[in-house]
Amino acid sequence: MAGRFLPHIGLRTVKTGLAVALALFFADLRGSPALIFAGIGAIVAMSRTVGDAFETCRTQFFGILLGAGFGAVFVNLFEGFRYIGTGLGLIALILLCVQLKLQFAVPLACIVFVSICLSPADEAFLYGVNRLLDTSIGLATALVVNVTIKPYNNRARIMNLLTHFQQSVPAYVEERVLHGRYPDLTPLHAQLDRIASELATFEKQRGPRQSGHAGQAVFLRGCEQLAHAVLQELSALCAMDERGRLSPENAGRLAVLGLSAPEGMAAPPRSAADIVGNYHLDNLLRAYQYLAEFSSAEQTPKEK
Repeated sequence: MAGRFLPHIGLRTVKTGLAVALALFFADLRGSPALIFAGIGAIVAMSRTVGDAFETCRTQFFGILLGAGFGAVFVNLFEGFRYIGTGLGLIALILLCVQLKLQFAVPLACIVFVSICLSPADEAFLYGVNRLLDTSIGLATALVVNVTIKPYNNRARIMNLLTHFQQSVPAYVEERVLHGRYPDLTPLHAQLDRIASELATFEKQRGPRQSGHAGQAVFLRGCEQLAHAVLQELSALCAMDERGRLSPENAGRLAVLGLSAPEGMAAPPRSAADIVGNYHLDNLLRAYQYLAEFSSAEQTPKEK
């Protein structure tokens, strides 16, 4: 009974706790005077995907390196004019980051720079070195934990979303083609937006233990394009003033989806509306068929 009230503990939560504990242990082994920076480094590097983790590590490392280096120089050059030196140093630091195309590191570099400039001159260099070392320990520890312990993989979620999209389409086709109504396509657009978002996340997940990831990403993008083609053709049908008559060939293909045309509805195309309507429906059904075949052929590991 009590188990119902226990919160769900995700793998990323567990990995974050493990990474912080290890980072603090390693930093303590070297006699760090400020273990907090090792913990902070481990926390910020425990990103959702491997790509995001590498990006975070790059931002943290270069931000602290530039901020600490500049701070150690300026705090000694402008020891008697600390506030003026801090302002001039910030300007120079930002210009340097822009020149080196390291704009992503500007906020953190400026924060580290100011914190060092506010430290005693004789401690500034040591403070900067310790902060860089401890943060690097945290970043490296979290990166190793994140990559080696079951890296995040949302491939199954993407396949489920594609399957849900595929299963939703026949009802919309029935509404427009067989009943002549204009269904609201907003839910399908929302599904495709979510698929695109999950795919962007998937493409950042590539790690040393995820072989074949690039090929999987290409396959999933292909499925997404087919889904877009289905929605594009359905949108074209909904934009027509007349639905036109249904060709016998397309009526037969609709029957495969479990959609039966009313008696007498299927007839050879005569008008322009008949031709255009069947053209878009034919394209829709072809894209839908390919999507269904790809989805059934590419099963998730648990389904194989």
